[in-house]
Amino acid sequence: MKLFHKPPAQKYRQLLIVLIVAFLVSPFLKTGIGSILSALMLLYTIILIIRSFTLPKILFSIYTAIAVMAFGLELIVSMRWAPSFNLPFALLSQVIFTLYLGGAAYWIGRDIFTTSKVTGDTVRGGISVYLLIGFVWALFYGMVATLDPNAFSQRLILNGSYLKALHFSFTTLTTLGYGDIVPMSEIALVLTNLEAIIGQMYSTVFIAILVGGYLSRRSQG
Repeated sequence: MKLFHKPPAQKYRQLLIVLIVAFLVSPFLKTGIGSILSALMLLYTIILIIRSFTLPKILFSIYTAIAVMAFGLELIVSMRWAPSFNLPFALLSQVIFTLYLGGAAYWIGRDIFTTSKVTGDTVRGGISVYLLIGFVWALFYGMVATLDPNAFSQRLILNGSYLKALHFSFTTLTTLGYGDIVPMSEIALVLTNLEAIIGQMYSTVFIAILVGGYLSRRSQG
């Protein structure tokens, strides 16, 4: 009897594809069925993340069940089935998704930063971490905006859509800074500064690892 779930050999390929697709289709997944599809994609992303690690079967089942519960809460909020519980349900689902995606970014980053051999899967994992950071901060901004609608110059969460939160997150991560959305509260200011710093530091370190791996391979060849 198998006690552990073993990850696939190319464990970051499918994750990267799903993250890119989720990012590209986000403008079309706004309200109603779109919000449901968006939550489903997030759930599928989390399941892929769980599958990418070697876990005891019981933990794999528990983590998957918690992710499904978060999806259920997001579904209730999106469909407005329990209006009086919208705020706590929305916050709880955001916290769960943030913990999963943030934990994945940490563990995948730890994996690629400690690897002795740079492979194609290492590159895919590194890009996945960068995208995960953007998604995690979008959820952070969503939580802040849910608790304080005036935390940003515009509403970030409209009818369950995270499109503006994603837009603001990735423009901050890449330090592009369009300026169409501005942080207003102190918490929002700190979060945006922190994301910009992490985005710059991560890119620098990841490129250094790729260059170091390439030079090492050339010297050995």
